[in-house]
Amino acid sequence: MYRIATRLILFILLAATFAPSHSQLALGVNAGINRMKFTGDPPKGFGIFVPQAGFSTSLQLDYRFNDAFSISIQPGIGILRSKYVVLNDSGTSVIDSSYFTMKSFSLPIHAVVWSENGRFYVTAGFEFTYTLDFKGKIALGPAIQSSPEYQVTDYNIYAQFGAGFIVPLGRPYLSFEFRYSQGLNDLTEPIIHQDSFLPRTKMTNTFFLIGIHVPIGDYDNYKLRKHR
Repeated sequence: MYRIATRLILFILLAATFAPSHSQLALGVNAGINRMKFTGDPPKGFGIFVPQAGFSTSLQLDYRFNDAFSISIQPGIGILRSKYVVLNDSGTSVIDSSYFTMKSFSLPIHAVVWSENGRFYVTAGFEFTYTLDFKGKIALGPAIQSSPEYQVTDYNIYAQFGAGFIVPLGRPYLSFEFRYSQGLNDLTEPIIHQDSFLPRTKMTNTFFLIGIHVPIGDYDNYKLRKHR
């Protein structure tokens, strides 16, 4: 997995070496909320996963070849959360809950295509992650909790798609982006909840991110353009 990331980074560096002289760099940072959802084989019994809000932040390096196309590398940290609730036999009330928190180092690598006026963009690529910590807490009652161990994979890969727009502030600019992330490999080996398990479990995540970026050198490619 990380061989793929390394090859992509090397390709970007080679492309930057032979890029036209009007290509430009931008450095920035983004942060925002995320929402994690488990997908795959349904859990046994009367239980469902409920997405919870998390947090993501990253540095961002954009290499813009021209006013229409750029490459973006965004190393950062993500905290993902979800809840598994067990319902009663009639499915009308919650009798048990498990809370999951996953912390990971992430490396999204995206291709970005800009609109004609330079304000809007769409993005697509891959995210490579390394799991730093995964915890589950089971609430068995108002005063009783347990924290079992869960076996999850260290490395995960996601396909990502997104869209956003920028707001110039002179040379710097703000970015606002919505991103969808689909897990491509199984997360668990497996997730165990009491006597139930999920043999095949992937994650789908959604993100809303706000960033601030500063172009380096001449920033003509980052200026808004009027329609002709």
